[in-house]
Parts: sequence; structure tokens; C-alpha cells
Amino acid sequence: MVNVDTTSLEAQLRLAEEAENQVQKLESLASDAPRLRDELAKTKHHNERNLARDSATDKAKSEVKLAADKQRQVAHRLEAVSTLVQSLYSLFKEINEHRQEALKCLAISDQVDYEEDLEKTGKEEADMGRDPQSIEFLVAARHGTSKVAQLIEELDPGFDFLRGCEVSDPMRRDVGNFILSHVLTTPQINMQNSSDQLDQKSEE
Repeated sequence: MVNVDTTSLEAQLRLAEEAENQVQKLESLASDAPRLRDELAKTKHHNERNLARDSATDKAKSEVKLAADKQRQVAHRLEAVSTLVQSLYSLFKEINEHRQEALKCLAISDQVDYEEDLEKTGKEEADMGRDPQSIEFLVAARHGTSKVAQLIEELDPGFDFLRGCEVSDPMRRDVGNFILSHVLTTPQINMQNSSDQLDQKSEE
């Protein structure tokens, strides 16, 4: 029997076995792909989180430092503002004291006018047979608080503690009114607010 040459078959077998080994390796590697994809995605996500955290933390540190730097200016600014506020408070107080003294003087003047008016009107009305008490009421209605307010208005028309001030800015107006609230009585504040409202309407 003639022997068949196996060299070619052996060579082919070696190639086939090598290919088989490569396929097995690739299959093993391919089976690991889902795990590797998941691990890679988790790692990237973790890195992104760390980057976002570090970036936010660095930004926060920067902002905190800027805030601290600005805050160190507060004491000086507050001292300066307090000095100005105290100065404005004292000025408002002096203005109010002069106005109140003027009102007292005008009240005395009005009282004199009232007595003269009562004598004159009383005589005229009495001659006409009017009741003395009704005459007093009639004359009193022309005098008193409202008359004194009219008199001081005539002396200084349109007086306002903030007259001549640029108060279109709400904060500036609020600061002025806040200081005034520590100087004026409640009725005076109400009158001041009414005056401010009228001024704002006239500007509109």
C-alpha cells in the first residue's frame, strides 16, 4: 500500500488550530466587552462627577474668598454711613425743633386773633340775637390747629423735610424717611407721607 504524504495536512491542521485558538481568544475577549463597556461608562461618569465636584468646590472657594474680602470693607463703610446718618438725624431734629417752635408762636398769635374775632363776631351776632354758645363754635371753627397749619404753610409754602432732594430712587427716599421716623411723631410722619404721595403724583 502506498503511503500518503501528510505534510500538507499537518500544515493545514496547524493553521486551523492556530485559527481555532485565535477564535477562542477573541470569543473570550468579546464576551468581556459588555462588562468593559459598563465599567468604562461608570469610570467616565465617576470622573465627570469628580470634575464637576472639584470645579464647583474651587468656584465656591473663590466666591467665599471674594465675599470675605468685601466683608472686610463693611466696618469702614458702616462707620462712614453711621456718621452721615447721625449728621442727617441731627439736622432733621434741628429743623423739626424750629418748626415746632414756630407752631407754638403761631398758636399764640392765633389765640389772640381768636379772642379778637370772638369779641367782634360775638358783638355782631349778639346784636342779631344769636346764641352765645353757637357764636363760640362758629368762631372756634375759624381758628385752632387747622388755622395754625394754614399760617405756617403761608410762611413756608410746600415745606417738606426732603424738599430739594432727589428722591426718585426708592432706596434714597426710604433712607430719608427711615431717619425721619426717629425724629418725628406719628402724626407728623403721616403728614410727611401724605406730602410725599402728593409730590409723587404731581411728578407723574
